[in-house]
Amino acid sequence: MHRVLVTGAAGAIGRPVVEALKIRGHEVRGFDLVPSEGGVVGDLGDRDAVRRAMSGMDSVVHLGAVPNDAPLETLVGPNILGVAHVLDAAREHGVRRVILASSIQVVGRPPPGRRVSATDREPGNLYALTKLWAEELGGMAARLHGLSVVAARIGWMVRNEGEATHLRERGWHHAYLSRGDVARFFIAAIETETVPFSVMYVVGPEGAERYDLEPARRLLGWEPRDVFPDGLPFAAER
Repeated sequence: MHRVLVTGAAGAIGRPVVEALKIRGHEVRGFDLVPSEGGVVGDLGDRDAVRRAMSGMDSVVHLGAVPNDAPLETLVGPNILGVAHVLDAAREHGVRRVILASSIQVVGRPPPGRRVSATDREPGNLYALTKLWAEELGGMAARLHGLSVVAARIGWMVRNEGEATHLRERGWHHAYLSRGDVARFFIAAIETETVPFSVMYVVGPEGAERYDLEPARRLLGWEPRDVFPDGLPFAAER
């Protein structure tokens, strides 16, 4: 059993991750701007609030962020200062594992026939740049302070029927990620005993042609299962 802090616990990814961790028997503490079951309310821009939330934790799943592109002044607090506060608090409290939510947006839209690796980067907006910042800061924390850090380049977690239609009409099936697959990824990232700093893609099976899933397979034993629209909590056409 691990004691896990989940930032962004009330979000679209946070909710299924928290539920899956609890089912596995882990003790979960949520941290979000809005109340969540068993969680605390706090702002990632508040260094002291993050420190208090981190106290007594073994691992942290850092999902909290502005989830889409926005003006820089909107992104700075949660997406830039927030990840710094999380990593600082993790180091101070001796947390064994930090899993940072990055995004496939850091590589833009790879064309068919080209598979991108963890070293590729082609951000097209400020949000994607903040996710590269998270990856680089996580790598530095691993090098300088010995933290075990996984940076997860997460695919498209479809939230509603409108997003499902948007994905289908544009043929972006390669970007799809189900709630089940993302939950299984974070469980593996927490429970695997030893993980060096690594950047990993987290997408469904159809994404394997464009995103290199080898690091997640080799280091965590994670294999995605669900192709669009499998795993959605509502009916959707393929």
